[in-house]
Amino acid sequence: MKNEKTIQTMKRVAIFFTIFTVAVITFSSCVKDDKNQPKPYESGVFVVCQGKFTDGTGTISFYDRSTRTSEDDIFGSVNGFPLGNVAQSMEIFNGKAYIVVNNAGKVEVADAETFKSTGVITGLTSPRYFLGINSNKGYVSDWSNNVAVVDLNTNTITKTIPTNQNGPEKMLLANNKVFVINGGGWGIDSTVTVIDAATDNVIKTIQVGKRPTGIQKDGSDNVWVMCSGKGFNGFPGTDDTEGHLICINSGTLAIVKDLPFPTNTEHPENLLINNQKAKMYYLYRSGIYQFDVQQSSLSTQAMIQVNKYFPGMGFDPATGYIYCADPVDYVQQGWVFRYNPNTATLVDSFKVGIIPGEFYFK
Repeated sequence: MKNEKTIQTMKRVAIFFTIFTVAVITFSSCVKDDKNQPKPYESGVFVVCQGKFTDGTGTISFYDRSTRTSEDDIFGSVNGFPLGNVAQSMEIFNGKAYIVVNNAGKVEVADAETFKSTGVITGLTSPRYFLGINSNKGYVSDWSNNVAVVDLNTNTITKTIPTNQNGPEKMLLANNKVFVINGGGWGIDSTVTVIDAATDNVIKTIQVGKRPTGIQKDGSDNVWVMCSGKGFNGFPGTDDTEGHLICINSGTLAIVKDLPFPTNTEHPENLLINNQKAKMYYLYRSGIYQFDVQQSSLSTQAMIQVNKYFPGMGFDPATGYIYCADPVDYVQQGWVFRYNPNTATLVDSFKVGIIPGEFYFK
């Protein structure tokens, strides 16, 4: 009898350990498979779509280069809540996506590969752009005429840097200095604020052309600023001024080139630079123009004729293509057109969210 009970007990123990072993192996396999799963947004192109100005929400569209397919509102789909109004720009830094939401006065922070929300930066008035300084610190330009200094570990604002100028916009890090273009906000400005990235102190304010709208850094660490001039394309005014392309030595902070555009009724917009940091591209007179940083004068002929208004442009370092954002009528979904600057041809186009503007290439 004892032997039979012992045998039964041993059978039960054996069955238990068999089930336990299978469960452990199955769980381990699942974990291993999960780790090996490709991240949905590991590589591709992000398009920041502002959304309707009055009653809509901004979205982030994602374009997969390999499949040539696009997906809209990846943030809302992943997190189950809207991004907010209006999505202005996005930057990826240290594995996190920092999405600046202008009207909502915040920066949404998400994992750059899954787009799962990891936090939010609040306490902003009208934020425009994010710039990562180091692993612990970032800057956010704000139309309150300040640059907010953010602790990236806690997503909190530690201090603000007054620019003493109107409408701080895009920022660029060069030679341990941050160059902030001041476009004027609801008015007109014509300055670049230079900040020491280590001390957060303003070093200098540089006078440039009216309404700076684009900034890039070339291979020699020179800072290039596109000034669109007073006025807007399609709405000519008697007091409009011409645009200027300006080059600043990031070491001495001296202007080394100031190239004026030929008319005051047509305004250059956007400024891109290629992988070699030697050629720049911009939109002017319904065309995409090319400029070599060694040139001493502006190009007179468009590289690509587009006959469209593109409020946003981007250069994809993976393909060398120029991406142009078409908002259509600012109500329906927009489009993105891809151009090959080497062949000066249109490659293709794809649909995105409402009012596409800024790009981020990963």
